[in-house]
Amino acid sequence: MKAISLYEPWASLMAIGAKRNETRGSRTHHRGDIAIHAAKTDTGFNDELAAVTVSAFRTRGFDFKLNFGCIVAVVDLWDVSPSERFAYQGVDTLLNQIPLTSEERIFGNYAPGRFIYQTRNLRRLKTPVPCRGLQCVGWRMPADVEAQVRAQL
Repeated sequence: MKAISLYEPWASLMAIGAKRNETRGSRTHHRGDIAIHAAKTDTGFNDELAAVTVSAFRTRGFDFKLNFGCIVAVVDLWDVSPSERFAYQGVDTLLNQIPLTSEERIFGNYAPGRFIYQTRNLRRLKTPVPCRGLQCVGWRMPADVEAQVRAQL
C-alpha cells in the first residue's frame, strides 16, 4: 500500500475526519487507497491553528493527541485538481462541489499554483502503527507495517 506523509497536526486532523482535502505544490497520479503517515518532524504551528485543532478534536469526541512517526489512517484519494480550476462560491463550497468548511480552509493552502487532493472513505486506525516516512507522495510502506495496517481495516 502506498502512503503520504503529512506533518502534524494535519495527519491527525485527517485521521479524525476534520480535514478531507490535502493541498500540495505538485500533483500525483495515484488514485485509490493511500495511508496517512504522521511525520516525525514537528514543524510547530501558531496559536490560532492550535486552538482550532484542539477544538476539532474535542467536537468530534477525541482527546487531543498527535502521533509522530506513525501511520494513522487510510483514505481513498479519488481526485487531484489544480486550485485554479476552482473559485470560492459563498462560504462553504468551491465550485465543482468541493466541500470547504471553515476548518478545511484553515487546514489547507488553496492558493493559486497548488493542487487539491480530495479524499473520502476515511478508515482511522485504532492503534497508530510506527513507521518511518518519506517526503514523496505515494511511497511504499514496508511489508510488516502494511500487514499491521491491513489488520485494522
